[in-house]
Amino acid sequence: MTDAKRPFETAKSHGAEKYEGRSHAGQSSYVTDLISVVIPVRNGETFIARTLQSVLDQTFQNIEVIVVNDGSTDSTLAIVKEIAVRDPRVRFYSGPQAGVAAARNRGIAQAHGEFIAPVDADDLWHKDKLLLQFDATRKAGGRAGVAYCWSIFIDEADNVISGRMRRPPRFEGDVLPALLEQNFLGNASTPLIRHDCLDLVGGFDPGLYLDGAQGAEDWKLYLGLAEICEFALVPSYLVGYRKPQGSMSANFATMQRSMDLVCEWAQKRWPLLAEEHVKRERNSTYMYLAYTAVESNSFRHAALFFARATQAQPAQLVSLRTAKFVVRVLDKMFGVRGLVRKIRSPITFWEFVEQIGNRLGKV
Repeated sequence: MTDAKRPFETAKSHGAEKYEGRSHAGQSSYVTDLISVVIPVRNGETFIARTLQSVLDQTFQNIEVIVVNDGSTDSTLAIVKEIAVRDPRVRFYSGPQAGVAAARNRGIAQAHGEFIAPVDADDLWHKDKLLLQFDATRKAGGRAGVAYCWSIFIDEADNVISGRMRRPPRFEGDVLPALLEQNFLGNASTPLIRHDCLDLVGGFDPGLYLDGAQGAEDWKLYLGLAEICEFALVPSYLVGYRKPQGSMSANFATMQRSMDLVCEWAQKRWPLLAEEHVKRERNSTYMYLAYTAVESNSFRHAALFFARATQAQPAQLVSLRTAKFVVRVLDKMFGVRGLVRKIRSPITFWEFVEQIGNRLGKV
């Protein structure tokens, strides 16, 4: 991708559908240097205050924060209202449950910023996340429509979950081939996205939720964005991605259906390109699902997903990745490493980033 005018002018030729509910339909000018943070939430009373605090503590202060309450039945809305009284940068909207994609789109429709920064209602940001990503987009120039960083798994107490660190991705520029193999951004809390690019691809797809397959909306969005713009990387762990018990991503059956639907959509949209990467994509998808099943202590499903991953790429059976998976299974089944972690002091997300994460990013 060499056209310096992308992603704004060239991308228009792709004919992306508009998503409903945008108050800025047809608008190509947003508030320069303003970042709109969009937080969809449903029954998030346990973590929403911590998430909002990590957003409001950003060193990049030119932000607006839009919380979309997706039919919560707990005290989520009351908590958000209290925070909004103290900080005028926070706005909130409520509606009946419509799924995370529709909630994100509703927030984006109310956003005025040149950039959109989505974050899930239980995740955490390091204080420099937005500043570093904003600088990365400026350095990359008009070609970059997305800047992403790395994330690390955290538990309910904000402690890093040992044994769940993956090799950090380093893809930049034209990343569509890499994204066809796996969602290397990992989750919806890592990117900073140009608002105009988001408009051109039509926002998040609420159809997956309507099909009973919520979960891979972020991957589908990133694929659409990768078609029209380049990606920039901030090589640092700046997001704490929470994995509480009962989280949506722990519903591996729904996740499988969601990822399969996105894979089918991608194969139809880019048939020749997708064919080159389908085996690696299937291996990556099933390994992700196998790990998710292990974390849910569903070892029968984990074995099934692992067998499918091996079937897609038999050569991966003898690999470091497989060895790590076996170690994780044994750890979950017998708790050997878990016992070591109980003896060793836990490390919080904040401590990890300051002491370890940035050093790893320079490797």
